[in-house]
Amino acid sequence: IAETTWPGVYNRSRLPGRNDYFQLPDWNTYVEGGQQLDLTLPPGETVNRVELRGAAYGTLSASADGQPATTLLQRPQGVVRSVDPIPAQTGGVLHFRNTAQETPIQEIWAYQVSDAPEPAGTVRQRYVIDSQALPDYLNVAALRQYIDGRYPAAERSTVMALPKGAGSRRRGATTLPAHPLPIVHVLIPSGVGDAPAAQPLIRSWAYSWENMHDGLDGVAIDLPALDLPATHDGLIPLNIRIKDPIWPARDMIDVSVSVRPGEKRTLWLDLRDRILTADSLWLSIASAAPGFNAASLDGAEIRMVFKDREEATKEHVADRFNQARDNWGFLVEEHTTSKRQRLYARVYADLTDLLRVDPDHELGRLYWNYISYNSQGRPPFTAPTAPKGVPAWAFAQTEDLKYVRRFVDWWIDHRQIAYGDFGGGISDDSDLTQQWPGLALMGVQPDRLNASLTALSDAVYRNGMFSNGLSTIETDELHAYEEGINTNSAMLYLNWGDPLTVERLMETVKAFDERIILRNPQGHLLFSSNWYGGNKVYREPNWQWQKPYSFPALHPAFLIGQYNADATSRALVTGLADSYLAHAYTDDKGRWALPNEIHWATGKTRGGELNSGSGGGDVMHTFWAAWRWSGDARYLKALDYRVERGGPGALANLGENVVEVLGRGEEWNPRLIADADAGNTGFSSLMAWQATGDKRYLQALHADGIQAKAQREYMNTEGHWWSDRVEAPSEFLQRARLGGIALKRNQSWPGHTVSWRFAQPDAAEQVALLVHAPSPDRFKVIAYNLGTRAVEADMSTWNVTAGQWRMTSGVDRDGDDTIDGKATTRDLTLERSASTTLRFAPGQSQVFEFALVQAGTPVEQRADLGIGRGDVRVDGQQLHVTVHSLGHVATGVGVAVLEDAKGRERARADIPALGAPTDLLPKTATVRLPLSAGNRSGWRVRVMQADGAAEVTQRNNVVTLDR
Repeated sequence: IAETTWPGVYNRSRLPGRNDYFQLPDWNTYVEGGQQLDLTLPPGETVNRVELRGAAYGTLSASADGQPATTLLQRPQGVVRSVDPIPAQTGGVLHFRNTAQETPIQEIWAYQVSDAPEPAGTVRQRYVIDSQALPDYLNVAALRQYIDGRYPAAERSTVMALPKGAGSRRRGATTLPAHPLPIVHVLIPSGVGDAPAAQPLIRSWAYSWENMHDGLDGVAIDLPALDLPATHDGLIPLNIRIKDPIWPARDMIDVSVSVRPGEKRTLWLDLRDRILTADSLWLSIASAAPGFNAASLDGAEIRMVFKDREEATKEHVADRFNQARDNWGFLVEEHTTSKRQRLYARVYADLTDLLRVDPDHELGRLYWNYISYNSQGRPPFTAPTAPKGVPAWAFAQTEDLKYVRRFVDWWIDHRQIAYGDFGGGISDDSDLTQQWPGLALMGVQPDRLNASLTALSDAVYRNGMFSNGLSTIETDELHAYEEGINTNSAMLYLNWGDPLTVERLMETVKAFDERIILRNPQGHLLFSSNWYGGNKVYREPNWQWQKPYSFPALHPAFLIGQYNADATSRALVTGLADSYLAHAYTDDKGRWALPNEIHWATGKTRGGELNSGSGGGDVMHTFWAAWRWSGDARYLKALDYRVERGGPGALANLGENVVEVLGRGEEWNPRLIADADAGNTGFSSLMAWQATGDKRYLQALHADGIQAKAQREYMNTEGHWWSDRVEAPSEFLQRARLGGIALKRNQSWPGHTVSWRFAQPDAAEQVALLVHAPSPDRFKVIAYNLGTRAVEADMSTWNVTAGQWRMTSGVDRDGDDTIDGKATTRDLTLERSASTTLRFAPGQSQVFEFALVQAGTPVEQRADLGIGRGDVRVDGQQLHVTVHSLGHVATGVGVAVLEDAKGRERARADIPALGAPTDLLPKTATVRLPLSAGNRSGWRVRVMQADGAAEVTQRNNVVTLDR
């Protein structure tokens, strides 16, 4: 398809002039992409010529049946368009090995050139070129208009090819260019009934392909003897293009041939089959010979050869679907439906033509449903049904969860490569993998998803995308976040306390504090630039606007502020919230409002109010975090403003259970229940269930989720949308199973109450879980195991008050989410990142009620010793262990212990006291442990404070040796 290129868009290109001014991320390509393009030939199809357009230069080779590739040709540098004969290849694979990986191929055609005659066809239609016929038929007017708008005057020689007997008006001399260049546009009207006014009516005769049953197989051209000088080795080169009738900017074939002067030739062009519309056909013929003009083609006969419709439909449907699929990929971000935008007009034409020929094309119908915003009703869908005896809500939830897993599995299995990226450009890939932590925390393949995310995170640094804690490239405020700051943030959810991750986030917070989020002349803390990178910050007035999309980049500050109550992180967040509130105003209706954008230097505002702009919901995380850390109710005014404008559902982007935490159920629940009762599934469904206990709201929510994921599964996988545009939404599953949203794209405050790690593979998808009415001091877990065996899971707690808790558990026999019969009570310690094991019996509804008994020391106020990735190095018979201080306060003296697989101590070393990283710089010490020879499988290093004092987390205290 000429509308695409290979490789994708290298904005970080090494080519001159491509990476020197406005820098952008790479898009729709692998870091290592553009090196080799492999094209599989259809079995039984023979090709012996390759035509290629684009700057790429390198080697074309072919292979078959697993044999080594054979070189076919070398394409030199500096060629834009090349035509090369190659030894005949039947089936197999063509390989183009690119010398400079960023140089693109715009088009590649593989042909079989032979002396085979044109086929007889089911129908042949004959047309003769007459350069003196005025091309004024009404059904070629759109093509003439296109040509006039596309080509300069000297390249507008336009003629008609008409069937014998068709009337026409003679043209005047002024209707052809006075000094034509050697290109002629041949227009073939789809029917002779569209002659202009003041022409005789046609009676008892017709000639057209309008409503033709059969499909166009190809076009034969009887080229006349050209009375022109040879220009290349005794030959006259010609380029012939036949345009797609529904989209004239697209070639159905683009082929170059040569003829001898004075020699007639017949050329058969075997097109991809088409079931034609009533649009007229346009072909262009260009020549290298001076003097080639409209008259040169007088008398040339053109034959349109048709074939059986059933056979022609195969290629027509395949091509139109591919074109619609690929071209919608260019628009899935813009979501336009205006035909004035030509990209949309093109995909609309392609999809309309697909459904004209195959109205029941399943994927075509799904695409049209998506593109038309479900305005015509959903396509038919057969929903899975719950087995007998299984609660419908539990079955629906686990089926919904399985679709999310399938989506993530596909991208890892089919798109992630050894480098770590997924082929969308690492920037967009980092958006894609924001979906990984939520699924992993719900208990689905946590190790596999963490390995995938880690590989991408490593790729960010391997590709040089970080400089001084910020993105290497200077770019806009949102893409500055999406160049890897978001990936580092996502890593902490699955690697809580990992020193490498924590210190990378600290570096970013420090960079924001020192270079980006600054006090302005009026004393307000604002984003000082909306175009910046780690090496340069644009500070001219045009680039000093704080925008809603500036705020997702606060993600590291939220996380470090949560992890160890870092004073800088918290000051950035509360300072930004204070300054935003300072710019509040009263609108023309007398209502309190927040501005959309604020200028750093002047404090001026623009863009109307925050609630009317893009990204306004993302800003609410800042006010929520400021309230969480300070308890100051004035920060909640921003949330009330959001609710006043859009109802309580406008806070759906906040990950925590805001209704319960704020105690606003009496005020907000009636509106949320009414919304859910009106059939609007989503946030309101979960809140309606939470308020009423009626799980039918959850059934409806997951039923919609299942259908949407099933019907968009192809689009989100094999449809190959850009990697930041694909999603199997899990935020509602997270709210149900985790008691809040851990992470989704641009949802940067971790709102989950719990997370899950199951002992058995795939067990997460057989245990339905609900976390009801979670708050920091109380929550309830409702579980149903759909399997036939009991399973165990470690439940970790997150947004809870640290301290002593009481768990009361038992069986719910009547479905009212309360314990029936005897309950079991257990006291335990819960805090952020701590775990307890729950056992889920098969075929039972179980209830686990958790209540805080006695609050303890907040974890974020503690010291923290940590080791992690890259911190344990084997050097012969010695271990070098780098130990980090990551907590709120300094550590005491610590100890590092080497243990074998059975937990027996093999060696120990003291760790000196380490200061707290209050300056956001690493605080480390390296200790050495003797390492004996022999089998060390399962050996591990453990670090701890010598006095056994509690730390921020225990998750970063042990590292297992690689061998």
